[in-house]
Amino acid sequence: MSKIRTLKGTPKHLSKTGELKEFTYLMLNLPFACNYRCIKCFNLENDNPSNEKNQQYLTLDERLTLIDQSADLGGRVVVIAGEGEPSINKSIHDIISYANRKGMVSIVYSNGSTVNEDFAKFYKENNTALVFSLDSLIPTKYDMLTQTKGMFPNAMRNIQSAVEMYGGPLLQQELEIYSIAINTTVSNMNEDEVEHIKELFGERVYFICNPLAKLGNASTYWKMFGNDEVSVTRHQEMIQRLSETGGPLTLGSDGLCGYSAWGISVSPSGEYMTCAYQTDLK
Repeated sequence: MSKIRTLKGTPKHLSKTGELKEFTYLMLNLPFACNYRCIKCFNLENDNPSNEKNQQYLTLDERLTLIDQSADLGGRVVVIAGEGEPSINKSIHDIISYANRKGMVSIVYSNGSTVNEDFAKFYKENNTALVFSLDSLIPTKYDMLTQTKGMFPNAMRNIQSAVEMYGGPLLQQELEIYSIAINTTVSNMNEDEVEHIKELFGERVYFICNPLAKLGNASTYWKMFGNDEVSVTRHQEMIQRLSETGGPLTLGSDGLCGYSAWGISVSPSGEYMTCAYQTDLK
């Protein structure tokens, strides 16, 4: 019998091991900071941060207290997603290592550009699953999609180094549990590359691909993406075929986000969010 592939700490993983409880996830958004200005980003509007209005951000101690409270409630996972590049936040080492000491898995989303060998080793040693965003293998297209210049070789080197360091599955009963995922957003600009991106890393990573959301910067650049009703349908079929979840990473069989169904999201300033990717907190 073939084993079920899953990413460590995700609802698919924990539901199979009986660890998915009424409260499982703390999605802890950090203040927006990013070295990219991706044209798909929904935390940017016209290339500028969309939700920076003199906010009073949580302190590190307040974030650690949230981890304490989550662990006390039976929380199993801290998710760092939704706000730029977490690995450049000055508190990321403290947050991840503290979550690990509390017995919690961390899931960190990253563009990979700053996750060098030492950083990847730190994440591995602190029970962290990494989700790397990768939308193109063509350097010029990568630069255009991320609005960077010359970042592709460094990002790819870091991603490949992390995969070499702790790619591949941990076997547990009927499960193959992965610690690294590649996440690709599908559009007319890269649909011809998606299968190749998946094949490049083979069986060493968990692969997810998502539809493009018409929010933030993506709304500004929508005509550049060239998406229309016909292409959106085509992309949905491709995603269903290639993504190991049939869509976004935490998508359940009920079509709902498992993070939101089994946890809580907290904004950089401590407000409740219905989703870690929510941009309007009004």
